[in-house]
Amino acid sequence: MRRVLLTHALFDFVFLLSVLLYVRLAPYTKVEESFNTQAVHDVIFHTNDLHLWDHKEFPGVVPRTFVGPLILGKVTKTVARAMEVFVNSNPVTKRIFRSEQVWGELKHLVETLNEEETFVRTKMHYQVIMRMVLGLLSTFSLHRFHSVIGKNFGNDVAVYASVLALAQFHLAFYASRPLPNIFAFVLTTFALSLWLEDRKNLKINRSVLDTLAVAIVSMVVAVFRCDNILLLAPLGVHVTLFRMTDIYDASLRIIANVMAMVTAILAFAYASISIDSKHWDKEFLWPEWEVLSFNNPIGANRSHEYGTKPFLWYTYSALPRMLLIAYPLSVYGFTQERRCRSAFTIASFFVFAFSFLGHKELRFLFPVLPLFNFCGACGMHRLTLNRKKGKNVAILHAFAWVGILVSSAISIGVFANASIANYPGGEALAVFHELNPEHNTLGHVRIHIDDHCAQTGASRFGQAYHDHNVILYNKRQDHEHEGHLHAMLHDDGSRGHDWLINEYKKMPGYEIMRNITGFTGAVLNKKFPFWPPLLIKKDVRVKVWKRRHGNAKHWFERNQEDAFDHEQELIWAHNGAREHDEYHPYKKNS
Repeated sequence: MRRVLLTHALFDFVFLLSVLLYVRLAPYTKVEESFNTQAVHDVIFHTNDLHLWDHKEFPGVVPRTFVGPLILGKVTKTVARAMEVFVNSNPVTKRIFRSEQVWGELKHLVETLNEEETFVRTKMHYQVIMRMVLGLLSTFSLHRFHSVIGKNFGNDVAVYASVLALAQFHLAFYASRPLPNIFAFVLTTFALSLWLEDRKNLKINRSVLDTLAVAIVSMVVAVFRCDNILLLAPLGVHVTLFRMTDIYDASLRIIANVMAMVTAILAFAYASISIDSKHWDKEFLWPEWEVLSFNNPIGANRSHEYGTKPFLWYTYSALPRMLLIAYPLSVYGFTQERRCRSAFTIASFFVFAFSFLGHKELRFLFPVLPLFNFCGACGMHRLTLNRKKGKNVAILHAFAWVGILVSSAISIGVFANASIANYPGGEALAVFHELNPEHNTLGHVRIHIDDHCAQTGASRFGQAYHDHNVILYNKRQDHEHEGHLHAMLHDDGSRGHDWLINEYKKMPGYEIMRNITGFTGAVLNKKFPFWPPLLIKKDVRVKVWKRRHGNAKHWFERNQEDAFDHEQELIWAHNGAREHDEYHPYKKNS
C-alpha cells in the first residue's frame, strides 16, 4: 500500500500546487523578468502594432529574443479569453471570481457586476494566467524527468527526487516566472530526461535519444540562453565517448551528435534572427550573440558592471541556499551510487565553468538543479537501504530526514516570506487603482511610475483595462530631479502628474495616500520558542502620492497649493484632457 500511495506523481502534484500558490501570493514580476513580461503583454494587446510595444521606448541593456514571449503570449491569450467567456457567462461565476481573498488578481476576469460598480479592472489576470501556463510547463518537464528516474532507478529514488524538489524554495517560486532561464529550464530538463531514458525496452536505436537531447540543448543555446553551452559541452562528450560500444559506434555518435548540434544551432539561430530582427527593427540581430558579446571577457565584458562575486560563490553560497539538504546528499550520492556520477560530473562542470564569470546570480544554475536533486535522491536511497547496517548510517539517515523537514521550514518561513514581500511597485500600482482615481475627474488622470517601482512589479499588465482608459501612465526617468515630476507641464499647458508612486520621502504639492512596505532584511528571533528562527523585517519602500489641487506654477510657493480651484479643473478637463496624447493606446474617442 505504501508503494502504491507514495509515488513521485503525488509529490509532483503537490509541487504544482506550490507553484500555483506562489503565483497567487506573489503575482508580480521583477526587473529580470521585465522584458518577457512586457513582451507577452504586447503580443496579447498590441499584436502587429510594433510601435506601441514597450521595448521601443525601453529597450533594455541588451536585446532579448521574442521567440518565447510570442509563443507564451499566444497560449496565454487563448486560455485567458476562454476563462473570460466562462467566468462572465453567468452571474454566479462572476460573483465567485470577484472574491479577491480566494482568487487574487484573477478577480479581473470579471468584466463588471453592475453599472454602479466603481471597480477598476486591470489586465493582471493575463499576467497570472501567463505565469500559470509557464508553471505548468515547468512542472510537466520536471515530472517527466522524475518519471524517467522512476523507470531507471526505481520508484523510491524518484520519490526522493520529488520530495527534495518540493522541500526547496527556488524551483517552485521561479518555475512560473518569465525569465529566459525558465524558458531554457523547461527544455533542458526535458532534454536531460531523454538523456536518462532507459533504452532497454525502446524499439529505436539507443543513440537517437542522446542525439535528440543534444539537439534540444543546442536549440536553447541558440535562442534562449547561450550560456547553456556549458551544459551542452559535457553532455555531448558523455553521450559520445562514455556510451560507445566500440570505435565504429563512437565515430557514428560523433558524426550524429555534431550534425545535430550544428543543424539545431543554425536552424534556430536563423529563426531567432528572422523574428527578432523584425521586432527590434534591425537588419540583422541575433540576441544571444549580443548577450554572449556583452558577457564574454573577449567581447564587451560588461556584465561585471552589474556586480561581481568571488569565484567559489556558487559553491559556498548559491548551491547551499538553492539545494539545502540536497547539497550534502548529492555529494554522498556521488560517492555511494555509481550510476549518478555522470550526472553529478556534468552538473559540477557547469557550476565550475560558470564560476569564471564574475557576475553571478542564482538563476544561472537552474539547468543543473534537477541533476543535483537526482544525485541527492540516490544518496538518500542509499542511506535508506543501509540504515540497518550500522549505527553511523542510521544516524545519517535520521539527520537526512530532519534536514528535509528543516529545508521545508526554511523555504516557507524565510525565503518565501522574504520574496513575497519584495514587490512594492506592483502593490503600489494596485493600490493606486483601488483608490479609484478616474471616477473623480472628467479628464485623463496622469500617474508617474519611478524606476524602482517599474523594477519591482509595476508592469503593463497592472495598468487599467480597455474599459477604464482615462489613465495615462508615464515610466520615463529623464527628469533631472524630483521637482520635474510635479513642475512639468504638458504641451497643451495642462497640469503635470496627478499621482506618483516612488521612493521619495518628500514631494512638495503632493500628499501621501498610502505607504507600501517591503522586505528590508532578516534578523534572529530572540524570543522563546525562537520560531521562526529568522524574522522578516519590513519597512516603507514605496509611497503613493496624490497631487493637491493647485496651479502648477505655484507649487513651490507657500500657501498657494489650492490656487487651482474646482472651476479651473473642470475647464481643463473639458478643453484639454481628452485631446492630449492622441496616440496613447487606451485613448477613448470623445
